[in-house]
Amino acid sequence: MITIEEEIWDYIDGSGSPEQQLAVEAKIASDPVYSSLYQELLEINKEMSGMGLEEPSMSFTRNVMEQVKLEIAPVSMKTKVDKRIIYSISAFFICSILAIVAYIIANSDFTFQDAKFGSLFSSGQLDFSKYITPTFIKIFLFVDLLLAFAYLDSFLRRKRIGPHENGIS
Repeated sequence: MITIEEEIWDYIDGSGSPEQQLAVEAKIASDPVYSSLYQELLEINKEMSGMGLEEPSMSFTRNVMEQVKLEIAPVSMKTKVDKRIIYSISAFFICSILAIVAYIIANSDFTFQDAKFGSLFSSGQLDFSKYITPTFIKIFLFVDLLLAFAYLDSFLRRKRIGPHENGIS
């Protein structure tokens, strides 16, 4: 909501729309509060327009700029995040994903009897039961487990040795 002073300043500056100008002019003519405030603000406007803007000297500006150059640049704040929190959140999600995968594997029979791929093959049918057997799935998961252990081993060795002894700087 616009105050009386704002309305009158807009009227004095001429920044309002013509409708607003006419409305304020009517309020000044009819309302004594608006009229007295208009006279006060008009006097302030005349005094301010008669004053010249003061500018600092060139030496002052140069001195201030030299002082600014000597100031130490502010360093951005770096917050330290506890890595244990990140690791515990990661462990939770990894365990959740592993639990879901284990549940799916435990409740699956791995048979693909109705796999038909139409125009991809001349016979129109692809029989996965010949290739993906329960033994194949167990071998595949065993190899994945070995790869996960190898990755875990390299991760733990890197953490135990440290970056400087490992040749990484």
